[in-house]
Parts: sequence; structure tokens; C-alpha cells
Amino acid sequence: MQDPMSSRRSGKSPASVHAALALLTAAYVLSYVDRTIIALMVGPIRADLGLTDTQFSLLGGLAFAVFYSTLGVPFGWWADRGNRPRIVALGVFFWSVMTMLCGFARSFTGLFLMRVGVGVGEATASPTAYSLISDYFPKRQRATALAIYSSGLYIGGGVSLFLGAL
Repeated sequence: MQDPMSSRRSGKSPASVHAALALLTAAYVLSYVDRTIIALMVGPIRADLGLTDTQFSLLGGLAFAVFYSTLGVPFGWWADRGNRPRIVALGVFFWSVMTMLCGFARSFTGLFLMRVGVGVGEATASPTAYSLISDYFPKRQRATALAIYSSGLYIGGGVSLFLGAL
């Protein structure tokens, strides 16, 4: 049953609020695929670029995780003060371009820099999504909405395993 408060709280119709949740969840699915599929491609990437174990671990660790985790705080601050739909759109666009450019990398340094870009772009997603969901859904629906958004992590994991197996 639709809560009439959800549209009054955000000034948006219940349909647009639920569409926004679906888009945010889809973005989270894609971000998880982008972030994890590299781990499934260790052999081909190492062979193509001649990477050492240390170099490959830096691609998944330092290049991505450090920037993703540390930039979440300033991006959260920005999301609280800025145009959240625009911020998440810019983040999705940026990490998508960086992910595409990873496929064109011809060296460890190039791939490392693109992975940094993926981490930077993806760092916009969750702080912005949490803020939007908190605005769009009343308290009694917020936990469900956040759980739906968070399911993107597990759906993305499954999709990345499926795509990686192909």
C-alpha cells in the first residue's frame, strides 16, 4: 500500500519516488559489477599487461578502495548540500567512462589511474543515494527502501560472477 506521506514529504509522486529507488538500486548493481569484475579477470589481465601479483593487488586495493572509502565522506557532505540527482548522475557517468577506459589501458599505470577514477566516481553513489532515499521516503518506509537499495550489492555480485564466467 502506498503511503500518501511519501509524495507529500518529497513533493514527488509515489511512482517517481519508487522509480528513483529503482534507478539508484540499478546504479548500485552496476557499481558493484564494475568494482568486482576485475577480480574475476585476473588471468587475462595479468597476461595481457604482464602484471605482477603485487601490481594486480594494487589495482583492486589501493587504486580503488582507498579512494572509494575516503572520498565517501566529502561526497556525503556535498550530497547534503548539492543537487543530489545531478551528483549521482555525474558519479555514474564518471565511473562508467573510467570503467570503459580500463578496457583500453595498455600499462599498469594507465589501468591504475582508471581504477582510481572508478573508485572516485563510485564514491558518490551511496552517500547520495542514502540522502535521496531519506528525503523521498517517510520514516516508516525508509528501512525497506534502504534494504532494497542495499540489495544492489548482492545482485551486482551475482551479475559480476555471471558475466565473469562468460
